[in-house]
Amino acid sequence: MAERGEGRSFIIGALIGAVIGALWALWNAPRSGKETRQAIQQALDERVNSVRRQMTGESLEDALAEGKATARRLNQR
Repeated sequence: MAERGEGRSFIIGALIGAVIGALWALWNAPRSGKETRQAIQQALDERVNSVRRQMTGESLEDALAEGKATARRLNQR
């Protein structure tokens, strides 16, 4: 059975690692928060529109082509 101090050490280490990881992610983000939120909103809007078109009869091939184009555009940013 692990001693009480070992559990605390693990939790403290995990918290420190989480803080360091979050700071690293923020520092190395490819875009600002505003730009990222706009990109996510745009991708979500496009996906909602795509689902609506599929429900109204758009072909699966057209939807796949549009999804691939959206993915390429987002990956280029």
